[in-house]
Amino acid sequence: MPTFINAWARAIVAGRWGVIAGVVLALGLAVLPMSNLYYDNSNERFFLENDPNLLAFNDLLERFGDVEYLSVGVVAPEGDADLFTPETLGVIAELTDFLENRPEVTQVRSLSKYQYTHSGGGMLSTDEVFDSWDDPTELAQARSIMLGEEMALGSLLTDDLRHTRIAARVQYEVGESELKMSLMAAVRDFIDQQGYESRGYPLHLSGQPVFTEQFEVLSKNDQAWINPAMALVMIVILAITFRSVTGTLVPWLLIGSTITLVSGIQGLMVWPHSVVESALVPALIIIGVGVSVHVLVEFYRFRSEGQLPPEAARSTVEHLWVPAFFTAFTTAAGFMALSVTQLVPVQQFAWLGAIGSMLMFLLAMTLLPAVLSFIPWFSERTRHTVDTGMVARITHAVPGFTYRYRRPLTALGALLLTASLVLIPRIEVDSNFITYFKQENPARADLLYFDDHYNGIQNVDLMIDSGEAGGIHEPEFLSQVEELQAWLHAQPETGRINSLVDFHKRINQSLNFDDPAYLKLPDSRPMAAQFLLLYDNSGSDEDLTDLKDFDERWLRVSVPIRNMAASETSAFLGRLSAQLEDNYANLPVEISGSLVMYNAQDEYINTGMFQSFLVALAIMALSFMVLFRSFKYGLIALVPSIVPILMTGALLVLLGIPLNLGTMVVGAMTMGIAVDDAIHMMNRYLRARKAGKTAEQAITAAANQAGRAVIFTSIVLVLGFSMMLFGSFIPYIYTGLFAASIMALALIGDLIFLPALLHLIDGRREQVPQPKLIESTGGSLS
Repeated sequence: MPTFINAWARAIVAGRWGVIAGVVLALGLAVLPMSNLYYDNSNERFFLENDPNLLAFNDLLERFGDVEYLSVGVVAPEGDADLFTPETLGVIAELTDFLENRPEVTQVRSLSKYQYTHSGGGMLSTDEVFDSWDDPTELAQARSIMLGEEMALGSLLTDDLRHTRIAARVQYEVGESELKMSLMAAVRDFIDQQGYESRGYPLHLSGQPVFTEQFEVLSKNDQAWINPAMALVMIVILAITFRSVTGTLVPWLLIGSTITLVSGIQGLMVWPHSVVESALVPALIIIGVGVSVHVLVEFYRFRSEGQLPPEAARSTVEHLWVPAFFTAFTTAAGFMALSVTQLVPVQQFAWLGAIGSMLMFLLAMTLLPAVLSFIPWFSERTRHTVDTGMVARITHAVPGFTYRYRRPLTALGALLLTASLVLIPRIEVDSNFITYFKQENPARADLLYFDDHYNGIQNVDLMIDSGEAGGIHEPEFLSQVEELQAWLHAQPETGRINSLVDFHKRINQSLNFDDPAYLKLPDSRPMAAQFLLLYDNSGSDEDLTDLKDFDERWLRVSVPIRNMAASETSAFLGRLSAQLEDNYANLPVEISGSLVMYNAQDEYINTGMFQSFLVALAIMALSFMVLFRSFKYGLIALVPSIVPILMTGALLVLLGIPLNLGTMVVGAMTMGIAVDDAIHMMNRYLRARKAGKTAEQAITAAANQAGRAVIFTSIVLVLGFSMMLFGSFIPYIYTGLFAASIMALALIGDLIFLPALLHLIDGRREQVPQPKLIESTGGSLS
């Protein structure tokens, strides 16, 4: 290994022009596939190809067509008794006409165009409720009609007639969001142009198009300003750290090159951007600055010892290659641990993060030393900052402090670990996509509005198989569906359910002079088929294609569900599955819908969180043992990396914050980053021990040399991740909050608790032979 590393270092410095030219060529090639990049936060994008939830959703689309809706909520102005005024109905009509003329919309249901089915002298008749809304008599008649429309009350408008919604069925597109984005942009422009809010009509918007828009807009907005702001903060930190133009700007060669190469790979794989992957660039910026700090501190140390730039660059590679490789490997392992999750964007994020980490190592050991070998400047300010600055004074003081208080510090660490282990089992694993938006976000407020007034607009769709073409007309089948629908109605989580059963009953009543006694299902298969034919010919605009398939074998029951935490949704779906199994075993039912898809994502997130943590833990423990060639020292080095994550988990319990998508990404990712400084500290400690130094002397050497870079990189990590707290997207904010907390605690662990533990364990047995270390070439490490 030392021979290989020495040859690598000599080759990089000797061929530095070739290295730089090769990187420039690679960057040029990486730009070409970037045209393939686009945004896709669609539901099916999250699932593996053969996932049963995705297959069921595809069945839903194939049998019943477009399944996503935009809901526009209209409220009667203050002072009006209800919606039945010329002004309010005019607003509803304007919105309805606008949506009907949008190419993205395939159907619109609204109060202004509502049709009711009734008896026309013993014949079936379907007429519009409103001929005109300028006549008070006609408005009173319309009000009376709507109060008797059970299929509209609780679904299209509320019982007090003060709230209504316009439901626009949106053309479904697979793997893209352009239609939803264009629709929402047009809707918002129209609302602004009409000035509805100033006219006393603040509208409520919800549904899948709104959620898709918010996911994309918020993630884009966050990346547009937070990434540059983070870069600016990093530049300021580097300038203060090194007091050098070189030290400030050189890291961006590494960061910019890595991000460009990773983006090129993403484009080559045609992996679209998503809300999950929005944390990738900030993570690469922060990791890149951390790696660069280690390289610069080591390079400047050799320069301060009198080495010329090419010699210092070569020495830097020789002394950092092994720890740099293992820190990159463990960081990549942290990312790759996320790939166990059965969500495609998370898996792609894992691969891109892992590739980015290894590219950081490769460029840090090639491009950076090649560039640094050309730079002759080394000012006294830089020398002072690195050798005798405030950070240097801290690292000089730490060894004595940790030695004096080794026992209480170790006891404190054990106490914190015990408390964390006690609290961790109480952590809540729950998620709810609407909580990804801040409290003040209109999309979140509007969803709660629809929950309050309609008991939910997100559907759980039941696809019920009659077993044969035309089988949905079978009375026994319809009777079972009616019974199941009644059970669903009785559940506290559900809203108003309208299915083909309701249309059959209403048609039957209308054919019998609107006699309530005939509000029941037809009693023969031919009669049921005849009902639907009569309805089609009665003048209705409703084609019922979203309630039955073309062959009339499958029937769809859409069940509106209140927005709930994942655990509550899972409980409802479990209760529904048990009801079907216990009472409708002969009624084949597939369960799907947007809410089911979201809930499946939540379950995969919850399962993946623990799996990814365990995988990352196993890989890092094994890596430590290989690097240090010691079971004991591998575990000791792992302690300050794991404990911060456990403590942060305990903090979540105390704050009442559940684990979700953001915390899942943070857990494994930051675990890989947090171990980097432990590797540098332990590697330097064992090198000094191998050279014959006592535990106290070795700890002092590690703190004075590796400790400086550890502090610098930790400051970078904490401040860098903290910038994400200013985001608009809750998972993005949580990524920053938890990562910054873990990094801050990891610094304390590496600088305080790790030395105290080493003092306590090794300080008593100075003559015990020390384990061998995979050597880079000797010398110091930072």
